[in-house]
Amino acid sequence: MQRKRFTWWISTALVIMLLALTGCQAVQGLDLGQAIQNSASIQSAESKGSLQMDIITGNTDGLSADEKRLIDVLHHVNLELKSVKMQDKQHISVEGALTYSKGSIPFQINVNGTKFTIQIEGAKKPLFFDLMAAQAGLAGSSSAALSSDMQQQLLKKAEELWPALLKFFLTNAPNPEHFSVASVSEPVNSETLSMQKAHIEIKGNELVGLLKAFLTNILADEKGMKELIGQLHDALVPIIKEEMKAFPSKSGFSSELPDLMMAYLDNKTLAVEFVYTTIQQFLKKALDEWDKNMEDTLSSVSDSQVKALLSDKTVLKTDFFIDNDKQIRKVNAEFTLPITEVSAGVSALKFTYTSEIWNINKPVTASVIDTSGGVLNLSEVTANNDSFLTYFNKDSKFYSFLREDLKIAKKDIHLLMSQGDDDYKFDSSHPFINEDQVSMVPVRFISERLGAQVKWNADSKQITVKDELNEKTIVLTLNSKTTSVNGSSVQLDSAPILKNGSTFVPLRFIAEQLGCKVGFDNKTGSVTITRE
Repeated sequence: MQRKRFTWWISTALVIMLLALTGCQAVQGLDLGQAIQNSASIQSAESKGSLQMDIITGNTDGLSADEKRLIDVLHHVNLELKSVKMQDKQHISVEGALTYSKGSIPFQINVNGTKFTIQIEGAKKPLFFDLMAAQAGLAGSSSAALSSDMQQQLLKKAEELWPALLKFFLTNAPNPEHFSVASVSEPVNSETLSMQKAHIEIKGNELVGLLKAFLTNILADEKGMKELIGQLHDALVPIIKEEMKAFPSKSGFSSELPDLMMAYLDNKTLAVEFVYTTIQQFLKKALDEWDKNMEDTLSSVSDSQVKALLSDKTVLKTDFFIDNDKQIRKVNAEFTLPITEVSAGVSALKFTYTSEIWNINKPVTASVIDTSGGVLNLSEVTANNDSFLTYFNKDSKFYSFLREDLKIAKKDIHLLMSQGDDDYKFDSSHPFINEDQVSMVPVRFISERLGAQVKWNADSKQITVKDELNEKTIVLTLNSKTTSVNGSSVQLDSAPILKNGSTFVPLRFIAEQLGCKVGFDNKTGSVTITRE
């Protein structure tokens, strides 16, 4: 288990290296590392680009009809960013479209700090999501949760530290074997510019060597590492100390440990030396044992997908176009990822990325989205909440994409029929056949599995099932064959009954009202409830 986990982390690290290592030592007078740092420091700009995914199909004979259909739908997907306006690093707008085999879905995004507003064609209202609020929600009432002010400080510090982290990484990143520079003329936003093109190719079988060279460079860069640790100390220690002051009251422990730690943190020289020595010892040991450990690890890898990632079939090709001000003005990239699982029906995924940028550090105003009519809060949607579809008009392309193409509302529920009173006494999820020869099912169990809400009124002995996806409100009354669907009276084949604390209702009725089909298998004594 430990070796498998280690192999996973190694392969993940290598893939990150594949995507991130672009060659940062000067070649033919071009300092690509400096150009990347300059681009990361841009305060305002306009840009456009696209991210395209192509599925390279393999043998699809073993696929189901649904799997073949999904590959056909997604075989060519293009996320086009027609206009990206960065007013500053906190205010950004995006206008674009998602195009796939059945059409195009326009969208707009507005970013205001940690708040995202998204307008998708077909949405009843703009969608809203606050990363800060989501983090607070995940933390809940935990005593370890950071205050809103503390989170804001961390975000600000992260923004300040990013240039230093990027500089350290780029300074030590090795060049791949295939790195060339040429002078070219290229259009950027309809303006032809004289630029230098850096062409880089990295294959999966180069990653182990690149990663070792990267770690070796870091180990040798004592000055750079200590400088970075010092910057991290200056930025983060004041925040850490502020949190530690509240540590005793939050944790219930004495204040002695925090006081000792704060005294230690006050000594920057000692703190930097301690962190540097710890990292240095770890890297030195890892590099001393690198070849043997890597050989043992790779030879023990049985996962064909990991082997494919580290083969020459995994390829990243990138072209950077740099102007005379050492700014990256255009990027073309292509990433090919082989898929080894034959039963997937896919032999490879190919990603293509393009972008170009202009109006660098000039006045730019981000576009806004009209929210005067309200918004739909995405933080209220859970992983099992089918109500997300209700945010969109049923005749919209995006609704069709989610429900008909991606099948996000699809459900398959398999239940064994009870063979007598003894079964449902112990498991109230079992359907059973009553004296009217009608199959009965627990209403709460089946309704909630299908994303509907269920409420019980003890005074009226009524159960209300509200299904937003199918726009149905069903009111059932115990021991009565008369029920209500969206206000209209409907007669049931058999009345709802109470058994062992669960209300059972006619299975076919409730399933069909919730948009499902019902199938029975007499041989296995089972029932299948399916919703597309």
